[in-house]
Amino acid sequence: MKAVWWSLSLVWVLTACGGGGGSASGGAGSNVSAGAQESPGAVAQAQSSSSAASEPTLVEFDEDASYGFLNGSVAPPHIISSVITGIDYPVHVYLPPGYAASDKKYPVVYALDGQSQFPGLPYLMEQAGGEAILVAISQGPDDRRRTDYLLPGARAYFQFLTAELMPLIEPMYRADTQNRSIVGTSFGGVFATVAMLLDDVSAPYFANYLAFDASLYEHQALTRELLNQRYQASGELSANYFASSALPAGNDAFVSEFIGQLRRKNFAALTITQRGYQVTHGKVSEPSFTEAVNLLLVP
Repeated sequence: MKAVWWSLSLVWVLTACGGGGGSASGGAGSNVSAGAQESPGAVAQAQSSSSAASEPTLVEFDEDASYGFLNGSVAPPHIISSVITGIDYPVHVYLPPGYAASDKKYPVVYALDGQSQFPGLPYLMEQAGGEAILVAISQGPDDRRRTDYLLPGARAYFQFLTAELMPLIEPMYRADTQNRSIVGTSFGGVFATVAMLLDDVSAPYFANYLAFDASLYEHQALTRELLNQRYQASGELSANYFASSALPAGNDAFVSEFIGQLRRKNFAALTITQRGYQVTHGKVSEPSFTEAVNLLLVP
């Protein structure tokens, strides 16, 4: 019975993000898995105590959640208060099986839309045999993903991730800072794509950019301009770009158009993987993440 319940819950968790598909929409703003719901009182307390901070802060909070179905463990959740964006973000960290008994460093996966993708993504990673620390960042209030994941707000959100979140989170764990991934679906997929183009040319923060049925119909001219600027900065882009599409009613036309532009640049050292799945926009995360884990995160 427990296995049946979790199977149904996984489907709900992984289909909750919605909201950005060219042919499908849904409200991602308030969908939070019952197993990952933040305590409103704790969140409010963290917000009020850190609103005047001049530096980003990380405040632990309590939640009524159980992750016994995972073989790995989930660290106590935190609220990170960003000075750059002025927003408080709930953060959950998953640690792979064997983490406590080992002394090795692990790759780090930064997952957007944690409010809908956690704990589903860690579960899928375990099923695929991947070993990585997964940091799930929930969106801020008032459907903040529409600001943070799209240009121009994506520039500030990228700075939040790299200048505030990473320096606070990574020293707490044995993180392999040379092997980071960023994963996003829908609007989050747009951000994963933009992050690849915004990343530091000589010392990039991420090695892998995973964009699932990205809503690349958004600001196409700005994305193309950013791509041109990145190519002018350097013809080398040492990274893996994994882009998936939901077929037939997802964003495949826009994803394929962007990949065509990317391939024509012929960046040195860039590996592009494009996949299409016969699923809806809202269900594209499961097959996409499973295949990406097999390609990039299985030891």
